[in-house]
Amino acid sequence: MLKFSKDFQIGAAISAIQTEGAGLTKKGDTIFEMQYKKKKAEFFEGIGPNITSDFMRNYKTDLKMLSEIKLTSLRTSFSWARLYPDGKNLDNEAVKYYHNYLDECIKNNIIPHMCLFHFDMPAWASELGGWSSEVVIESFIKYADFIFSEYGAKVKYFTTFNEPLNPIVGGFLGDGFEPYVNDPRLAIQQAYGMILAHAKVVEIFREKNYHKDSKIGIVFDWNYTYPFSESENDKYSAKIFDAYINKGPLKILAQGVIDDFLVDSLKKYQMLPKYTKSEIEIIKKVKVDFLGINYYFPKRAAYVECNNPRFEMDNVTQKIPADAIMNVHRGWEIYPQALYDIGLALKNEFQNIPWYIGECGMGVQNEDLYRDKNGMINDDYRIDFLEKHLEQIKRVIDMGSNCFGFHVWAAIDCWSFRNAYKNRYGLIEVNLKNQERRFKKSAYWYKKLIENRS
Repeated sequence: MLKFSKDFQIGAAISAIQTEGAGLTKKGDTIFEMQYKKKKAEFFEGIGPNITSDFMRNYKTDLKMLSEIKLTSLRTSFSWARLYPDGKNLDNEAVKYYHNYLDECIKNNIIPHMCLFHFDMPAWASELGGWSSEVVIESFIKYADFIFSEYGAKVKYFTTFNEPLNPIVGGFLGDGFEPYVNDPRLAIQQAYGMILAHAKVVEIFREKNYHKDSKIGIVFDWNYTYPFSESENDKYSAKIFDAYINKGPLKILAQGVIDDFLVDSLKKYQMLPKYTKSEIEIIKKVKVDFLGINYYFPKRAAYVECNNPRFEMDNVTQKIPADAIMNVHRGWEIYPQALYDIGLALKNEFQNIPWYIGECGMGVQNEDLYRDKNGMINDDYRIDFLEKHLEQIKRVIDMGSNCFGFHVWAAIDCWSFRNAYKNRYGLIEVNLKNQERRFKKSAYWYKKLIENRS
């Protein structure tokens, strides 16, 4: 079995919006409640964000189970819409809940990694224009300021965003999220506003220095990009995708470095966002302490002809090789080698910044089919998936990359946007009929991996 060092964190991830449901305290609507009310039929089996895994009622049980398999860390999030249900006034019951949750983590020897924003834009903020609104950005800073002050003594690892471009691409370049528009100019302005919000939150974290042991980072989804072929067009497409979706934004968010190639590409189509010099100065000062990297599959970028491209990304598509190993349940390529390539890129191009895997996992439909006579799900496919990806993490650590942890997605079966519980990811099974929990086979394998550290 793979052997990592004793201080290497081997944990798991969930999020507030995907586990808490309506919960036990007041909670304002997010874009997902908005989405569910408008398009309930699009959600698998009609399951919306109101119940999910009922974590607020079950967190003590869940954390005890996770401690039984020796989990070292748990990455999850606060809910902005729960702490500020109306967007203005703090809910004291929600404040107490997160204290109790963090205390329970500490009691179970689980290191909490807490994110401020995991896709769950409050409905009121979305209606004001999301990250293009100065009011929304200032409200987010107020929320972050409270979090750092209130919980900093209990949280060593804070992150501003999880996969920050995901809801922007889904909401402003597709039909995956509210507000369901497809306008690259709006998408770019949203991305700029998100970057500015991140920069201002990092700035306030540094200025107020709440707790000397706390660190600030961001969790970024990096679908490592390769050209689909050796053609010059495909190579250029990979470069464009990297500039817009991967390294371009990540260098800004992590180091305050603005990619000249990205700027020039935006200028070609008059797509630069509205900005001020003072804002750019704030953005350029950004330097996070660590990165979380989410990885599920690579991107094979290919050129596609577009008669009237709105910006250069319109000429980029994704293709999957005919011989690719696939997760057929998601339609995603399985390619562990990309984790090694990511680790080397972080070492060589990001000053070997400390980093961990924030999410990596395998979603499978109809896991009941793999249940044994004792009722346990024998998810050998998940064990194989995780083992192959962890092999690449070990390999890149041996090459000197500064990786300090791995968080499987997910700790427990979680609700997903639209897919609901169609594809299950958890080490722990959740029975939606009665909210009972049960370990899957992968949980016991994960325990052995953790115990094998030296």
